[in-house]
Amino acid sequence: MKEFEQGMSLFAAANSGGGFVSFYDRVFGRRELTRRYLLKGGPGTGKSSFMKQVAAAGTARGMAVETYRCSSDPDSLDGIVLDGRIAVLDATAPHTVEPTLPGVRDEIVNLGAFWDAEALTERYNDIVSYGALKSRCYEKAYRFLSAAMAVEEVNRSLSAPCFRAEKAEGAVRRLLRTVPDGEGFALLPCHVDSVGMKGRVRLDTWERLAKRLYRVEDYYGLGSLFLSLVIGEAERKGCRLRVSYSPLMPDLPDGVFFEESGVCFALSGEGSEESGGRLNMKRFADEERLRACKAEYRMNRRLYDALMLSAQEALAEAGRYHFELERLYGACMDFDALGKFTRSFCQRIV
Repeated sequence: MKEFEQGMSLFAAANSGGGFVSFYDRVFGRRELTRRYLLKGGPGTGKSSFMKQVAAAGTARGMAVETYRCSSDPDSLDGIVLDGRIAVLDATAPHTVEPTLPGVRDEIVNLGAFWDAEALTERYNDIVSYGALKSRCYEKAYRFLSAAMAVEEVNRSLSAPCFRAEKAEGAVRRLLRTVPDGEGFALLPCHVDSVGMKGRVRLDTWERLAKRLYRVEDYYGLGSLFLSLVIGEAERKGCRLRVSYSPLMPDLPDGVFFEESGVCFALSGEGSEESGGRLNMKRFADEERLRACKAEYRMNRRLYDALMLSAQEALAEAGRYHFELERLYGACMDFDALGKFTRSFCQRIV
């Protein structure tokens, strides 16, 4: 994925405490998109490689390319957007998309046309077996994630009353005073963080693209409350935002990017040594009230960490079965024919 390091790289979905959650409708349903190519096909049929080649062709032609990585396997793509108007996306489960304006805007691209159905039928039992094992691993992972979210909700109920919101609001207004007013508020959601088959992965998109970066050093979970105030002030100023949300709790922001000005607020751990202006949330905490719940908060955090580790182990196991499925399907594909089709497709749309 090094060829896309200069562009915007995000997640459009996440494995969360509420199961699989997706911003697909918002990301790939925006009205600016005039053409959508919906990829169909099983695992290992080359959907991600197809999109990488289209994205590379777009980059070579100087087009602005957004890449949306798979939340379970960040080395694979869920979709791409070229120049804000053409989308190519994986339209299979768990983020199934069907054409709503067939031919007018939406076109199905069936990569299953390049597989040998008879050869796949011979592997029927293995495909069914690995699929069932993968599903059970995901079910287990989601139970752990659900429990972790419940623990995190308890901790947030402890720390939220300690947030000095009025003081934080004043700081937000001062920080955004020099950000020009926009022509109308808009918010496009995403994730820059994921929990998947390869552990916890955080993309550095905001840090790379920001013209002015503020690192919001979290303190007992108060960082998301501060970012919510940033979003509120941006709405008052009519700015266009990209907002990233926690993969575990998708209603909690962990990053805010102002599209017109390039100002960015990104959540980071307390005491982070990363570069960028630092905003320590400790200054907005009522320490006297917080002192009464710190011990319980820290004890809960240890439980949270253990649950998240168990979820990641279950997802890693799911990954092993997933890659076996990809191997089985891939062995039955005519990739030479698919390669010729891909090159023709790139010439047509790029």
